[in-house]
Parts: sequence; C-alpha cells; structure tokens
Amino acid sequence: MSVSDSRQGRRNKMLRGTLIIVIGTLLSRFLGMFRDAATAAMLGMSVGGVMDSFVLAFRLPDIARRLFGDGTLSISFIPVFSKVWQQDQKKAWTLLSVMLLWVFLFLTGFVVIGEILCGVGFTIFHPDSKVYLTAHLLALLLPYLILICMAAITSATLQTLGHFSLPAVIPSILNIIWLLGILFIAPNLTQNPASQCYLLTLCILIAGIFQFFIHFPFLKSYGFFPDFNISKVSTEIGQIFFRFFPQIFGLMSIQLNILSASGIAWLFTGSPEETIRWLGRMVTFPMHSGAVSAIYYSERLYEFPQGLIGLAIATAIYPLLSQHAARKNDAAFGEDLSLGLRVQFMFSIPAGVGLMLMSEKLSHLLFQRGAFTPDDMARTADLVFWFGSGVWAFCSLPIVIRAFYVLGDIRNPFRIGLLSCVLNIVLGLLLIWSMAEQGLALAASIAAGCQSLILFLIFVKKYRRIDVMSIICGIIRSCVATLAMGLAVAIIMKALPGESSLDDIIHLLLGGLVGIFVFAVVYRFVGGRELGLIIHHLIQKKTTPKPYRKRKRK
Repeated sequence: MSVSDSRQGRRNKMLRGTLIIVIGTLLSRFLGMFRDAATAAMLGMSVGGVMDSFVLAFRLPDIARRLFGDGTLSISFIPVFSKVWQQDQKKAWTLLSVMLLWVFLFLTGFVVIGEILCGVGFTIFHPDSKVYLTAHLLALLLPYLILICMAAITSATLQTLGHFSLPAVIPSILNIIWLLGILFIAPNLTQNPASQCYLLTLCILIAGIFQFFIHFPFLKSYGFFPDFNISKVSTEIGQIFFRFFPQIFGLMSIQLNILSASGIAWLFTGSPEETIRWLGRMVTFPMHSGAVSAIYYSERLYEFPQGLIGLAIATAIYPLLSQHAARKNDAAFGEDLSLGLRVQFMFSIPAGVGLMLMSEKLSHLLFQRGAFTPDDMARTADLVFWFGSGVWAFCSLPIVIRAFYVLGDIRNPFRIGLLSCVLNIVLGLLLIWSMAEQGLALAASIAAGCQSLILFLIFVKKYRRIDVMSIICGIIRSCVATLAMGLAVAIIMKALPGESSLDDIIHLLLGGLVGIFVFAVVYRFVGGRELGLIIHHLIQKKTTPKPYRKRKRK
C-alpha cells in the first residue's frame, strides 16, 4: 500500500468514526433538548428552588460519570487497552474485566461515603431548606454513577475496536427514559414538584441499568469473556490509574468549571431582602432563585455544538493518535492531529457565533412554555450568549488535551487545567456582583479560552508535530467566513418580525440555512479544503461497492 493510500485510509477512518459519533450525538442532543424543554415546562426555574436542587443533585453524579467514566478514566484506559489488544486479545479481555471490577469497588465505596453525608444533610437541616431536598435527591441519584461509569468503560472498549455506533447512541437511552418519566409518569402520579423530581431520579436509575448491560451482546460478538485474574494485568491497571488522577484537571476542567459555577450560584442565591457579609460589609444576594437552573438550561444549548464538533472529533481521532504514538509514526500523528484541529475550528467558530446570534430565539422556542416564564427565558438566553463566546475553546480542548495524553504528557494539561479552574472561580466570584449568573458563564468561557490557547502554544513549542501555519490559516478562513455568515444571519433575524414559536422556527431555519450557505461559499472562496474532504468522503462511501463475500458452505 502506498503512502497516499495509507493516508487516505486513515482520513477515511477518522472521518467515518467522526460522522457516526456526530449522528449519534445529534440524536442524543435533540432528544436531550426535548427532554429539557419538557422538564422546563413542568418545573420551570424558580418553583421554590426545587429545580435548582434537582439540577445540583443530578450534576454531581453526572460530573463523577464524566470523571470516572467517559472522561479521564476512559481516556487513560484506551491507549493501554489498544496496546494490549494488538499483543494479546485474551489478556485485553482480562484487562477489561479487572478494570470493571476495580471501578465497581472504588465507586461503591465513593457512593457509600456520599450516602452517609447525604444522611447527615437531611438529618441536620430543616425539611423546608434547599439543602434537605438536594441531599434527598442526591442520595437517590448516587448509585447511577456506578452504572454509567462502567457503561462508559465498555463504550470506550468498543470504540477502540472500531465500533462507534452503539457508544454513540448510549446517551439517548437516558434521554428516552427521562422523557417517558417527564411526559407520562411524573405528571400522572403527582402534581407536587418535589415528588415529580423524586420520580425522575428513579427513571434515571433505570436508564443507567439499560446503558450498562446493553453493551455485553456486542462485546461477546468480539469474543469477550470475563476473566478476573488481577495479577495478569496488574502492571496495566497501575498504568491506567497512574495516568488517571493527574488528568482530572486537564480533560475535565470544563466540567469542573461548570460544577463550580453551579456551586457558586447555589451558595450566592437568595431573596432580594436577604443580606450576606461580603468583603467586610453587608450586601444583598447577587443572584435569585433559578440561577442554578439557568446555568443548566443554557449549558444544554452550548453543549450541542461541543458534542457534535469537539467531542466527536476527539473521540474519533484519539484511537488513531494512540496507534500512531505506539508505532512512533510522527508524520501520521501530525497529519491527523492537524486535520482534526482544522475541521474543529472550521465548525466551532461559526457554531459559537450562530449560538450567540440565535440565543434568544432558541431559548424562547425550546423552553418558554408551562412553568417557564418570559423572565426565565431571558435569563437563559443571556447565559447562552456568553457560553457561545467560548464554544471554540470548549471544542478545541478535548482534542489538544488528548494529543498531550497520547504522548504521555500529563503534567502540562494538569498544571494548565488547575490554573483554569482557579481562574474560573476567581472571575466568577468577581463578576457575579455586576452580571449575576451571566458572570459565571463569561468566566467559564474566558477560562476555557486561556486554557486552550496556552496548551496549544506549549504543544507547538515542545513537540512541533503539527502544521501550525495550516491551522492558523484555517482559523483565519473560518473567521472571515463566519463574519460574512454573521452579517447575513443578523440581517435575516432583524428583517423578519414575529415572536411566536412558528416565527422562531422560521427564523432559525431560514437563518441557519442562509448562514450555512454563506459560510460554505465564502470558506471555499478563501481557500478552505476541509469541507471538500468531508463531502468527498461521503460521496465515496455511498458510491464504493461493498466487497463481495463468499457464502460459507454448510
């Protein structure tokens, strides 16, 4: 096979994996939007702080899932499993079995400690306090993280083996069961918001059971069999956990920043009449009930492009980079990483600007109904605007950080990630007094932007394996095309009147289609080739005949 054929094969593999993940993520994100729209209609943002308590209780196991499951732990697991798989497949299955056992034991201990603390919380605090309800909901949700973290490890295994379809649709299971709970179960059994939240937590637990056990028929088709011989893979397990803990502040810095933002919003939320002591003087609370919920709803919107672009490309490219690093193929490593970053910037820059321009229309269309008031919609739209300004950074970080980890560098992402978390907290605590919860969104975007830029500069200076000029030129092309797109979308949004849901749909569809068309034309005009690569891959995939396979004789 020639060098050009090998390069084309790698590109096709990366693009095919990216497309599968994009389709699955798109399905999950759309279901997630319907789920959150239904939740907003039933609970709103300010119903006695109930939604704030539910969001905070759900966020803690969700962050733990990303930390221990499809976040840092699975990223530590993939290179080791990939290396063992190439050498000894039986040993690889032993590694997976032992890994699941260790994750189960570790997280069970974590959950037990959490349940004890929750028990203390709803024993000490009054039943009417926000701590009491949050502790109750969290106690119910904690077992979910055991199931979803183990599901994430099995999904990472399938991705390493080149099977992307099932891992891509796994998040949709939660959204489907959540939708069933919010549309049919909770409203038909009770009208009390707190009781409805309890029922939703039970639906989440049921979803976790499905998300974990659905993997095993697919693993079995690859020859999986459980083997818990710990001594056989003790060295590999040590390598995985040695990489895991320093990676927390690198790969998970975005999620940790959002968690800290939710914590700050929860602590600094109160009624207009209440006062607190801040820097030696008495002041009123900077935020009011619903701040935590507003962060949650706006986060769901900015995570849409982040999942479709940054995480999809990073997930598809990571196994390829791991293989190149294991074979010490620096040329292939640089080509694939440069292509991944160019494609990411090509999509993420216009996606962020589009989100900022359409923040109000999106929030109105998705959320303003039922218990979700116009004031709730305005608060959410403002947060979406500021989160949109950081989409390019939210999308680039998963790719850049994975490039460090593949090369065995966990120190730099750890240091810069830790600084990003500190910067986010400091900026958040300062900005909330003038911008309320909007300051928390702006702080998260600034922290992610600084982290992404610094890590990119460190990678270029230390490793020099990527084509920097091609990436810079790609960013400039994307910015020029995005400027033209933004002007076209702004003109359309201002020219078309109307405030109904139907008007919102017309605005979003027309603005989106015109924006995509203008961006594609201008991007190609200024020399962008990445769109052509993706379209060529799609056409080639449809027109290339499947290889003939002889039937096996009985």
